[in-house]
Amino acid sequence: MTRLKSNPKLHQVTYCVECQEVIPARAVICFKCGSHQPHSEKTLRVLFCARCGGDYPAKALTCMHCGLQNPMHPLVAKITY
Repeated sequence: MTRLKSNPKLHQVTYCVECQEVIPARAVICFKCGSHQPHSEKTLRVLFCARCGGDYPAKALTCMHCGLQNPMHPLVAKITY
């Protein structure tokens, strides 16, 4: 079994207050509908999977698209191989 090396990139995103599109946390306007965004919105940290490129919540144990383990998850980080 070949182990894939994963180096996920962490990005902060939020949802548009009008259309609920996922946008960068610091976006001033939504890229889809153009509505102005308040700065007090709660951000969600997401990772981009090293295997499939899909995004998933940073707190998830695995990628929701392909099942690759999240190496930054506390339960996975404690396991030593």
